[in-house]
Amino acid sequence: MQIQELSVPDRLAIAITSMARVGEKIYLGLTGGSRLLAIYDISTGTISMASEICPWIGERGYCGKFHNAMGAMPDGSLILGECSHLTWDGLPVTANYFRSELPERMLARKRAQGFPDVTYTDFCLPDLSLWDRRKMDPGGRVLRYFPDRDVAEGVCSLPPFLYSQSLLVDPQRGRAFGHTIPDNHFFDVDLATGKLTDHGRISDYAFHQMVLAPDGTCYGSWIDRADGAMKLLKFDPEERRLRHSSRLILRDPGSKIAGNQGIDHWLVARNGTIFMGTVANSLLWRFDPATEEFTLLGRLAEGGRVTSMDEDEQGIIWISAGYPHTHLVRLDPSIEGPQAITDCGPINPNLERCYIHASCLHKGKLYLGETDGFSPSLHIVDLGSISN
Repeated sequence: MQIQELSVPDRLAIAITSMARVGEKIYLGLTGGSRLLAIYDISTGTISMASEICPWIGERGYCGKFHNAMGAMPDGSLILGECSHLTWDGLPVTANYFRSELPERMLARKRAQGFPDVTYTDFCLPDLSLWDRRKMDPGGRVLRYFPDRDVAEGVCSLPPFLYSQSLLVDPQRGRAFGHTIPDNHFFDVDLATGKLTDHGRISDYAFHQMVLAPDGTCYGSWIDRADGAMKLLKFDPEERRLRHSSRLILRDPGSKIAGNQGIDHWLVARNGTIFMGTVANSLLWRFDPATEEFTLLGRLAEGGRVTSMDEDEQGIIWISAGYPHTHLVRLDPSIEGPQAITDCGPINPNLERCYIHASCLHKGKLYLGETDGFSPSLHIVDLGSISN
């Protein structure tokens, strides 16, 4: 497996958490400082930083991010959902959190990148005694970035103190759908008018990302406190009603891994087939929106997480799965049974932790965005180098 690795050239960037391609440019949404967008130029093979499109982050002392919140519009602009670097409790990540989740020795990668004096507190507060929610976390924005002018303009603001933990864009219908941190609200946005509608709290967190079916319906999941089960959530933009369906997905959504629980990632294939991966046990499912039934296809990796899925020109699905060392997994949907799934091995076994969060596929190359390593990098996989 031939892989090229390129680092994002910014001191405060610590993760790639969104990705979208427009033409020969791949846009990398970051967890970092006020410069939350990097650009990979396919023709030159280089990564550069966009302008400071979130200047209000300023010197507050901890990161913002575009987290599963980027989509391309027909004119080549990008819709971005702003998030703050918060825990599921809605509190900023602090040094104690990093010490428990990411050993300080991992900062060696950032130092080797050319920032020898980098410390935890470049990215987070030492503790919460310095935090002022009203001043530092008043609420996120939905932005529209215009690459030709390298500027971002506001589409709308989220309700007070809420940020976009995920944002899906429906470019054909001019809509966007998201969920928030904190409080896990569902919202939708009319991109033409900038009107945001908050549909209230969903439930405890039950997904890392949602999906748009070909008919424009948005699906996610919710956790029913009555029985602890994970069930189907759906929003029909024409009906404009959020439905907490009783359709069972898992009787037990499983444990949290890297702070996430339940549904991890979705893919809509070109033929309309929808695939879904779970956080716990790296399970892969096929979802039929006509019947709203899930079919288990298999377990993909050890450690949990299914963090990206992409379809190539031949209809093969390439999946990143496993934690904290992500493997590349090949799925041939034309084959039934376990033989449809092939583990191609770890993406970067040389790193203490290599965890993929975002991806795209273009002309035989898979572009994978790394997170949770302080020195986010783009891993470029030549799929032609992998034997079938």
